[in-house]
Amino acid sequence: MQKFILIVCVGTLMVSAAEPNFKTQEIDAEVGVGYGLQIADMNGDGRSDIILCDKDKIVWYQSPSWKKHQISGKLTQRDHVCVAARDINGDGKAEIAVGGQWNIGESNDGAKSGSIFYLNPTADRSGNWAPIRLEHEPSTHRMHWIAAGKGKYDLVVKPLYGPKDADGKKGATKVYAYHMPKDPSQPWKRTLISHMIEDSHNFHPIDWDRDGREEFLQAGLKGVYWFGRDKSGKWKYMQFSQNYCGEVRDGKTKLGKRFFTTIEPKHGTTVAVYLQTRFQFWQRRVLDDT
Repeated sequence: MQKFILIVCVGTLMVSAAEPNFKTQEIDAEVGVGYGLQIADMNGDGRSDIILCDKDKIVWYQSPSWKKHQISGKLTQRDHVCVAARDINGDGKAEIAVGGQWNIGESNDGAKSGSIFYLNPTADRSGNWAPIRLEHEPSTHRMHWIAAGKGKYDLVVKPLYGPKDADGKKGATKVYAYHMPKDPSQPWKRTLISHMIEDSHNFHPIDWDRDGREEFLQAGLKGVYWFGRDKSGKWKYMQFSQNYCGEVRDGKTKLGKRFFTTIEPKHGTTVAVYLQTRFQFWQRRVLDDT
């Protein structure tokens, strides 16, 4: 079996140095397939820990010793594929959601493809946490806890593909926001955010207008889209670009101008940056295409 090694780079910035110095530290030489990583405080000690979505388990590494803790074994017949970790109840300790049953070739049959679990922690947060299965769409691929305002969070989940048409073409994905009940073992309500973007590999949360409710940027076949809520809580969207892309991240320049970066196309070799010119008009520049 092919093994992967989880490595972290620890950086120190010297006052007299122009660039930070990094050293490599191996923390796990027995990773199966590391589909996803999250950084969050898992035990409330104020330190950032590493949460790993391995193909057949969910583990976290305790900073700074990187002691390994397993909180779930294999949840689905096929591989796990994504994990979301964030403190959503204010106790200083991250809550965990997991996506599994990864089946890239199946986007119609939910029994064969996709799954979503909330991991309900044990009293002392040790051992395997109780998996609570949520309703899902086929081709589960990425998820984030996204701030909904007033201290609440939604679990937003995005498939990779939508169902295939009769001609075999993969359709638009359904992106849902899941609302956790007071008792997480009870049914979760969900809200449809969108059903329009094809071949969407990733998305990125951000509090765009600093109102305590987060928005997100989503990469897909026809470019980058922005999704956010109006005052009534209804989701709306804007299209920012038209180039096929698989990854998207945002930032601001020193002068406060917004930008976002992409990898084009999905799993591609072009790194592009889009600079905001006026309102929501964006100028594309290629940083690297090697």
